[in-house]
Amino acid sequence: MKDLLGRQRGFTLLEVIIVMAIMGIVAAIGFPAFSEWNEKQAVRSAAQAVLAHMKQARIMAVADNRSVSITFTSTSYTFDADTTSDSSCGLCKNEAVSLAQFANNLTITSAATRTFSSRGTANSGNITVTSGSSSKVITMNVIGRAYLQ
Repeated sequence: MKDLLGRQRGFTLLEVIIVMAIMGIVAAIGFPAFSEWNEKQAVRSAAQAVLAHMKQARIMAVADNRSVSITFTSTSYTFDADTTSDSSCGLCKNEAVSLAQFANNLTITSAATRTFSSRGTANSGNITVTSGSSSKVITMNVIGRAYLQ
């Protein structure tokens, strides 16, 4: 391609190869940092979703004057689980939430089902959301307050 003065313009093959090599090096350096950031974001998002459901469960328990439970498995949880022996809870939502919506390798560690009484109190303990080297701990005290650590 020529400019208005008749000179040749453009890039040489060597210049293009050098720029591509530099871009490849920058991408190779940046990818691990991006992967780590993405993992932390997935853990943070999942932990905030669990925390929001725990707060909502406490409010529902007090408002509806009933017990509201959250049942955990290693990769999901059920919000407002029907824990009655004959599945007769008419108000229960039984909303299953999979952690796969945040990332494929997220896990929840919780020793028990968290149940909020009609007074807003609950069984205390920790819930840990983990992915690789990143984790967030949700702590719940006996008065039913849950918070991220």
